[in-house]
Amino acid sequence: MLFRPLIALARRRDRDGKPFLDESLVAAGERLREDFELAQIGPHVAQNWDHFLTAGRRGSFKSEAHGGRGSSDARDRVERALSDLGPGLSDVALRCCCYLEGLELAEKRMGWSARSGKIVLRIAL
Repeated sequence: MLFRPLIALARRRDRDGKPFLDESLVAAGERLREDFELAQIGPHVAQNWDHFLTAGRRGSFKSEAHGGRGSSDARDRVERALSDLGPGLSDVALRCCCYLEGLELAEKRMGWSARSGKIVLRIAL
């Protein structure tokens, strides 16, 4: 079974007793993950999305050949979403929603203070 950071955050409650992530935010993160996984289908299974991370080079991902329109559409949606989020927000969304990286590890890799990732992730979603 895969670890899903969004599900773990959805189980947490804020100080008012409401879920930290409501259903719409979890659904948005899950849609990003689903498109990310669909985008991996086809001849470019080992596609490198790291250029969307702040530490990597920024730019647009355009492949010369797509395996099928479904994976191409998914790839375009992921690219648009990450591009719209911009640096920082796209980093945490890509790491936690797509790579299924835990928040503590994501915070450490990005040099953020402890417990800041969950707030930034909620903003991104």
